[in-house]
Amino acid sequence: MRIGLLTTSYPRHADDLAGRFVAELASWLAGAGDTVEVLAPSLARGDHDGVIVRPIRVPRRTRLLYGAGAPDNLLEARAWLEVPPFVLRLALACRRRSAGWDALISHWLVPSGVVAARAGRGRPHLAVAHSSDVHLMARLRAAPLLAALARPRTALVLTAESLRPPLARLAWSARARRLVEDATVVRMGVVSIPPPCADERAAARARLELPPDAICVLSLGRLVPVKGVEVLLRAAAGLPAVRVVVAGDGPARQQLERCAARCGAAARFVGEQLGEAKRTCLHAADLLVAPSIVLPDGRSDSAPVTLLEAMAAHLPVVASRVGGNAELIRDGENGLLAPPGDVGALRAALHRLTSGATGAAERAHLAEAGARTAALHTWDRVGARLRGMLAAL
Repeated sequence: MRIGLLTTSYPRHADDLAGRFVAELASWLAGAGDTVEVLAPSLARGDHDGVIVRPIRVPRRTRLLYGAGAPDNLLEARAWLEVPPFVLRLALACRRRSAGWDALISHWLVPSGVVAARAGRGRPHLAVAHSSDVHLMARLRAAPLLAALARPRTALVLTAESLRPPLARLAWSARARRLVEDATVVRMGVVSIPPPCADERAAARARLELPPDAICVLSLGRLVPVKGVEVLLRAAAGLPAVRVVVAGDGPARQQLERCAARCGAAARFVGEQLGEAKRTCLHAADLLVAPSIVLPDGRSDSAPVTLLEAMAAHLPVVASRVGGNAELIRDGENGLLAPPGDVGALRAALHRLTSGATGAAERAHLAEAGARTAALHTWDRVGARLRGMLAAL
């Protein structure tokens, strides 16, 4: 197939985390024999054989895209000034290029999904919804945008079942209701990271300056409020064996550093970790914690890829019971779940997994079960499923 892929986030360099799963899907499709043409912001760079990236011009220092992500960026009024020209350029490029495509895949419903549905010449189209765009649509009460998606040969893909209710509340027309009711839940895929050998683990821990007897708790992701890193810092305070490594950057970093100092958490902020540096963090860690919270506007993470990445790296995981986390994690079987924002419950989970031989044995059990879960979400499985859905439209 000749596939057009529309996205507002795509890696800007080989190690960039932004839109990484979009690039991984494009690469898998190309490896399966498809020709993939990506329409992405002009900061994006293609680095996979068989994938052509067509740039959609944006300002070099865009206020709309990348950074904290469009939903958070749009809290600043000036970011809205970039919306009309970007959407227009994306729509014109889609209309022009889609004559040579057999099918389309879009990531994030606004604007990519709406543009693909309206400018894609009626080609088969998978519109992939993530938590950020769904909650942006809910915040804007954007029922007309959902209605614009409800076109013949467009199918909706949800990265978590938890995204269906907020979209259903926006489905005011019969066609929009059918689109949401018929949506399929498919998590994005993951690239497996083999567990380290003893020497690799020792070297990784030395690079992070971890004491030999420390239990390394890893936080991996953008430092924005929805990630709930402050909850982790407060929960880790007072646990003497625990060292928190915060791998990520974002607008909340200084606030979080002050929080760690104030509550006495043994935490090290190492900034955004890319490529081998990210692998080092995964190799050095004893467990990964994703302490996402629910923001006042109802936004939460739907299906953080970092959970599957950690599971694939044979790390036990602890996560908040939000979004799609409870769909992935069976509490006590392949990970632990805690109520979002509950410092005491998260501290109890950390204490349970860091207490002597019992904690070490449970970490090993959860890591093994988590690796089996991650094996169900490789790109070979996820890509084949999405490709099959597209061919059936």
